Amino acid sequence: MIKSSFKITSNAKSLSSFSGLFLYSDLISKFEFKNLFGAYLPKLARVRGFTSFGKFYSVILGFVAGAECIDDFDSLGNDPLFYKMTHSPSAITIGKFLRSFNLRQIEQIKNQLPIVAFKIRMWLQPSLYKIILKMDGTLHQQYGYKMEGVEFNYKKFRSLSSQNLYDDKGLCYGFELRDGATHSSVGAVEMLENTFKVIPKSIQKYFVADAAYATTDIYNALINHHAHFAICLPELVWGSLLKNYGNKMTWIKTKMNFFQSEKCEIGEILYPKKGLSMGKTFLRVVFIRAKKKKIEAGDHHPYDYYAVVTNINHDEMNGEKIIKFYRKRANVENFIKDIKNGMDFHHFPCHSLKANKVWGCLGVLAYNLMRLTSFIIYPRTGCFLKTTRRKIVAFAGEIILHARSIELKIMDFLSKEVQRLRMILSGSFFKAENAGFIPLLE
Repeated sequence: MIKSSFKITSNAKSLSSFSGLFLYSDLISKFEFKNLFGAYLPKLARVRGFTSFGKFYSVILGFVAGAECIDDFDSLGNDPLFYKMTHSPSAITIGKFLRSFNLRQIEQIKNQLPIVAFKIRMWLQPSLYKIILKMDGTLHQQYGYKMEGVEFNYKKFRSLSSQNLYDDKGLCYGFELRDGATHSSVGAVEMLENTFKVIPKSIQKYFVADAAYATTDIYNALINHHAHFAICLPELVWGSLLKNYGNKMTWIKTKMNFFQSEKCEIGEILYPKKGLSMGKTFLRVVFIRAKKKKIEAGDHHPYDYYAVVTNINHDEMNGEKIIKFYRKRANVENFIKDIKNGMDFHHFPCHSLKANKVWGCLGVLAYNLMRLTSFIIYPRTGCFLKTTRRKIVAFAGEIILHARSIELKIMDFLSKEVQRLRMILSGSFFKAENAGFIPLLE
């Protein structure tokens, strides 16, 4: 290996590490964040310094640039582009801003999340006719003993918890930060109702979730909005159904691989359920089973079972298709993992639960903007936030200030790509065709 000699010299030029931030500033304007959120931000105690929307805007751009805690805003102020775009509020200013929200304002901000997410989805796919919503709860381990809401959860460690609602393209329609011991389904109906208000009736709605969401209230919320669902049924329920109706079921062999077995069988029964809305008295339950590889002493059940409850009729999806459709639920865990890793939602920065709720909502807005731009990199599937940040945000440029504008000087091979991205973001990027998402500009 040839060892090089390095010499370090100073340079008077203004260089930024986050030259791609201007693209996200364009998107904040494009989706009218000021009109959507401005009225719900805290009023200033005195008319000077940073405006409420200025701080709101700074936090979103901070998330895009990679801020993982409030203290990061002090170091982001050293970047000339971030400073020029935001005037770089200090960490203390950001902390006071987050704590200044009241509960009503937080609720209003949360109610705007599905509006932004759906606007982005319609921009990506103007001819949208079907949307699949996926919901799941997750835990955020915390180590601060004085943090509000931190409790021991069912996994026996201290945490906060959150409720999350995503669509099939990874856009987040709802985020609710809660006490650590809160059950996954708490607040799910309200989050679904807020989302269904935004989605037109002409669009087919589907919903998938795990067994925590197998409740009558959630069934009715979905039925009332004509949403088709596939939800995992807890063993306590399907065990009773097997006991009462199992001898009437017909089992059909399938080639699906389940329980690490290729010799599975699928069966169906009707599930009599009281309290359903719109005159419904039954739901459909699809079972899949496979023989156990080892039967323990005293075990009277030679099969492993899995059950999915649904209101989708057999003509639309047979039993095998229902199981395959439900398996798409796993994507929501990838989306949650992406926002945890990309925005450091593993931890939250404030002692106040209210302030952490605001931090989470602003992080979701930044996440949705970055998720949108990820489809520019990989048009069919998008990509993780860290890849988006590396390819679109974190490239070097020289900042030249003019009287009423900022000039960015970047390397030749990046310049053409940046112009292309700006052209894409100024219009409608995708159209729906038989094969899926097709970029208009290639």
